[in-house]
Amino acid sequence: MSFYQQIAMYYHHIFKINIQQIDFIKSKIPENYAKLIDIGCGIGTLSFELIKYYNSVLGIDMDAEMIKTALKENKEKLKPAHFQQNSMLELNSFIGKNTIDGIVCFGNTLVHLNSLDEIADFLKQSKRVLKKDGKLLLQIVNYDKILSQNIKQLPLIENDEIIFERNYHYQKSENKIEFNTRLTVKSTQQIIENSILLVPILKKELSVLLKNAGFINCNLYGNFNQNLYSIDSPALIVEAW
Repeated sequence: MSFYQQIAMYYHHIFKINIQQIDFIKSKIPENYAKLIDIGCGIGTLSFELIKYYNSVLGIDMDAEMIKTALKENKEKLKPAHFQQNSMLELNSFIGKNTIDGIVCFGNTLVHLNSLDEIADFLKQSKRVLKKDGKLLLQIVNYDKILSQNIKQLPLIENDEIIFERNYHYQKSENKIEFNTRLTVKSTQQIIENSILLVPILKKELSVLLKNAGFINCNLYGNFNQNLYSIDSPALIVEAW
């Protein structure tokens, strides 16, 4: 059983809905008739909130178990979203040119790609499928801070149901971060561990790739309250169009 198959049933305990994310998106993309894509949608937590405000929301994720869970819950919704298992590197294959009002890629999804070249490819495809005034909204961990301050652990996530530990190990020779996670289910004391390599893209690198992809305008924030980005910000949040 894969890591994501194991944690799918606990995912909503780990990553709960963040109302600040919703408010941020609504402030950047007009409501009502807009069409949105939620990249790396997981079990659909964000998509289910966005469909309350927008005409159409498509959640995509590579993991079959996550999509299966999202589709199961989707059947119970009065206004359903749409979900499909697909790669964020294949937008051109199933999304028409200049048809989307907004692309949302939160939860550090971007750095799960394998290289800067793949990130560049995703940004170019995003620009292609977005309408002329469409927005790309990204959120990743602030890797300028992680690397410059040699941070090895992210804040612990703990509630009545789970404990989620997240540790970093920077592999300088490969310019990759080994991301090790440990999920403890309190009711059963089950422990689920995983390790994956991430691409720690820096602010300057991402800014260049966005410009090369055709995003002329770009605002950078350090959190969803829209405070301006700084080296000490917990996150790097991008609004690009």
